[in-house]
Amino acid sequence: MCACAPAQVGTFTEWKDGAMPVVSLCSTKGGVGKTTLAICLAAAYAARGGTVAILDADPNGHVRAWHEAAARERRGCGVDVVAGVKEDTLQDAIATAVERYQLVLLDLEGAASKAVTFAIAESDLVVIPSGISGMDLQEVFRTHAEVRRASKMLRREIPARVVFTRMSPILSRVAKHARQEIADAGIPILDTTTIQRPNAYQSMHFNGLTPLHAEGDPKAAAEMERALDEILALIAPAEEAA
Repeated sequence: MCACAPAQVGTFTEWKDGAMPVVSLCSTKGGVGKTTLAICLAAAYAARGGTVAILDADPNGHVRAWHEAAARERRGCGVDVVAGVKEDTLQDAIATAVERYQLVLLDLEGAASKAVTFAIAESDLVVIPSGISGMDLQEVFRTHAEVRRASKMLRREIPARVVFTRMSPILSRVAKHARQEIADAGIPILDTTTIQRPNAYQSMHFNGLTPLHAEGDPKAAAEMERALDEILALIAPAEEAA
C-alpha cells in the first residue's frame, strides 16, 4: 500500500446488513475527468486502509489501462479494478463487489445508456464531474435528470453531487456563473474542486502515479482527500452520521 497524505475521515466498518456503498462517477459527456476522479478517490480510500474496487464500465477502458501502468511501474495503491464490465454484467458485478469491498466506485461511459441507468439505480451516491463550459453544464442537467428519473422509478432518493474538475487556480467570473447556475437549479455541489494540474492528473494515466502516492503531488492529494471526506460524509450509515 502506498504512503499517502494523513486521513481526515476513516473507512466504513458496517453498512446495510454487510453490503457496502456504491458511488457512480457519471456524466453524459466525456472528457470531464470522471475516470481520473474515480482513480484518485479510490487511491485515497485505499490509503486509509480501506478495501476499494473500481468497476470499469467505460468501453474505453481507461481505468484498466491506468491499473496496468501502475502495476508495470510498481506503483499500486491497493486499488482493485474489475475491467470489461458491460451492460449485461454490470448488476452482477456490483452485487459481487459490494460483498467484498468497503467502497465500490463505478466509472461509467460518457453517454446515456442502459448501463448508466442500471448503475444509477444501484448507487448510494452519484457524483457528476463537470467543467465550466456551456456544453458541460448542459450535460450536468441531463445527467441529474437521469438520476431524478431513477429515483422516481425506484421510489427512493438517490443523492447526487456535482464536482467541478480541471479548474483554474483563480476562480473566474465564468466559473462563478457556472456554479451559481447549477445551484439555482437546485442541484447540490461539492465544496471541493480539482485544479488543473497536468503533472498530477494527466500524467498518471501514463506512469500509474496517483497524487496519493508518496511521490505524488501533495496539493492534488489534499484535493482528493477533501473530496473523499465530503463523499464519505454523504454516504455514511445513519449510525455513523449521528
